[in-house]
Amino acid sequence: MPPLLGSLDYLAEVAKDWATHRFATANRSDFSLAPSRFDLHRYGVRRRRVASGSAEAQSPLAVAEQTSRPTAWCRGDVTMILIDTETGTVGYEQEIVEVLAVDGDDLHAEAAFVARAPGLPPCLGRFRPLS
Repeated sequence: MPPLLGSLDYLAEVAKDWATHRFATANRSDFSLAPSRFDLHRYGVRRRRVASGSAEAQSPLAVAEQTSRPTAWCRGDVTMILIDTETGTVGYEQEIVEVLAVDGDDLHAEAAFVARAPGLPPCLGRFRPLS
């Protein structure tokens, strides 16, 4: 069943669709997703770019309590993944795209991994809930 128009899930779907479209139309291997904010307004969803170095881009949830209406953020990030092996713990960096949507105390969070191959545009995987 599709999310209800105007719901937090709907806002998150709009942000995920935008990110998926941006990756699908990327034509350079060094493409990176600009952080964006999605606000639910009376006539639909408005997207605006967030300054890359801003506190909002680095940690959207830190500014979430300042929002008065349902809001979602979509941003790319690199996270360290740790794997225990027989020879010890190995770490590697993994690029992800996360969508965070907030409405009061309600939070919707999903992420998708980014796959990169030399000389080809990046590929965005399937969004999955963060737990």
